[in-house]
Amino acid sequence: MSMHGGFERTDFLSYCQSLYDTDKAYDIAQANRLNRHRHVEPDSAQFLASIAMIRKPNKVLEIGTSTGFSTLWLAYGLHHQSDADFISLDIDKSRSNTAKQHLQNVGLSSLVRFIVQDAFVFLSKTEDIFDLVFLDAERHFYCDYTKPLHKILSIGSVLIVDNVLSHSDEVCEFLAEFLNDSRYICHTLDIGAGLFMAVRQEP
Repeated sequence: MSMHGGFERTDFLSYCQSLYDTDKAYDIAQANRLNRHRHVEPDSAQFLASIAMIRKPNKVLEIGTSTGFSTLWLAYGLHHQSDADFISLDIDKSRSNTAKQHLQNVGLSSLVRFIVQDAFVFLSKTEDIFDLVFLDAERHFYCDYTKPLHKILSIGSVLIVDNVLSHSDEVCEFLAEFLNDSRYICHTLDIGAGLFMAVRQEP
């Protein structure tokens, strides 16, 4: 039984499928990629929820809210926890507000803190350690995030990055910073557009 009033699993699944279909059609019609919502694929979203359920993280950070499809699924993965602190970060206020409405519509809004801020600024200033970080933002900034990401990850922390197969040329330099770092166990997963997972094993 959910601990969050108004949440129903069957309604949630139906809502997510409808949202994905609607936004996918919207994206196809957009000539400018920056106008697209660019959600994760459904199987990638479900994988995120699975990791959240398995890991049971106390602190979660999503970098790149967009309009909240992955946010919905991460919240779903956390909805049996009463103490999880989940921050979803985006620089676009209108998209963050849309995501917030989606979470309210399915009864999971109490699980997420939406912050509208530049990711590099947030990462550089935060003193928090996160158990689970999902990165799905503008890829040309990823290398700027490397040093502050190392700072917010500790032993057992999990970093997941989207689009690593579909846009491998754009993320290869960033991923190499983790693949070549002995503090991490890394896996590239053929799920959706490709997910990269780095698990911190040393301080």
